[in-house]
Amino acid sequence: MALAVSRSALSRGWNDFLYVATGLPLGTAWLVVLFTLLAVGVSTAIVTIGIPILAITLLLWRWGAGTERRRAALVLGAPIAAPARRARGRSLLDRWVARLKDRTTWRDLGYMLLLGPVGILAGTIAVTLWSAAFAALLAPAFAPAAPAGSLLDDLGAAALAGVAAGSVLVAAVAGLVTRGLAAGCGALAVSLLASDERTELTERITSLEATRSGAVESADARLRRIERDLHDGAQHRLAYIGMELGRARTKLSSDPEAVDALLADAHEESKRAMRELRDLVRGIHPSVLSDRGLDAALSGLAERASVPVEIRGGVDGRLPPAVETAAYYVVAETLTNVGRHASARGAQVEVRREGETLVLAIHDDGHGGARRVPGSGLEGLAQRVEALDGTLAVESPEGGPTTIVARMPCAS
Repeated sequence: MALAVSRSALSRGWNDFLYVATGLPLGTAWLVVLFTLLAVGVSTAIVTIGIPILAITLLLWRWGAGTERRRAALVLGAPIAAPARRARGRSLLDRWVARLKDRTTWRDLGYMLLLGPVGILAGTIAVTLWSAAFAALLAPAFAPAAPAGSLLDDLGAAALAGVAAGSVLVAAVAGLVTRGLAAGCGALAVSLLASDERTELTERITSLEATRSGAVESADARLRRIERDLHDGAQHRLAYIGMELGRARTKLSSDPEAVDALLADAHEESKRAMRELRDLVRGIHPSVLSDRGLDAALSGLAERASVPVEIRGGVDGRLPPAVETAAYYVVAETLTNVGRHASARGAQVEVRREGETLVLAIHDDGHGGARRVPGSGLEGLAQRVEALDGTLAVESPEGGPTTIVARMPCAS
């Protein structure tokens, strides 16, 4: 037990020293590089050439902050989790504006600039103390070879023994000071490189604004599609039925045989209209989803799909209604796209829970090339999933296969 504690203390002491000591050259290098690039970039920005220099400098300090988050594992036991970045736009200008507006970008710069003086000071203190401790410890061994008249040559054997014994005290002081310096440098890294409440709140608000906008757009697109389906399908059929019934009514007394044919045609058309209305209602919210849950609803989708579909896995019990509805439409829309556009021979749908997260993975062996672009069906699905704080990932290289993975929190 004591040996394990000793090894743990030695390992921690070595990590503390390594973290503080490496801060000396790293701090010096970053201080020189960043101040030089910033000075050159700002001074030449008026003649345009400074703008790309500043852009490269920004990317450089963000990368450096990422390495510092990982280096902090030496003293903290684990790397510092990178804060969520501000959502990026699609254009190059939007992406750079997002970087400049991101509070984390400037916190990173603040840390990288402070790393210079703090790292140099802390590293110098730690290296000096440990150098003194080792010098005192090794003094008796090097005394016989010391030049005549030197400090080691003038010290007697008793004095050298005292110096060697004093090295233990110096080493203990060096260890305590190094531990304090490492803890202080680690605290500085956490304060500037980790997420803070303001950043998290800002990112959360930004995320909610984006998902709310996406949900509104998705709902609006679905309403327009329902309106279009009603206008182009059931409404036309009902109008046709009305016309046929009107013609039958005018011929009721003069041509009974024609009336029978007209009524039969109207009857068939009414059945087609009912099927379309039933499919439309199922598309709005299938009754089987409310009555029997997600597993039964997905089985129904697999049976009606235009390609063979295998359902793997499942969920125990019921999920929140919003999650069940979103999951159903992710699978329904994806299988529809597979049948219409992918030229696939088959598809698999995997359903599972990972803790408090529902995971849907839809895979097909089609020709691939599916993309999430504005106005596309995949964009609408992604917006529906993101409105529930979920994510939707699309992996669809040219030539296939295609895998779409949706993750949604499903805690009740």
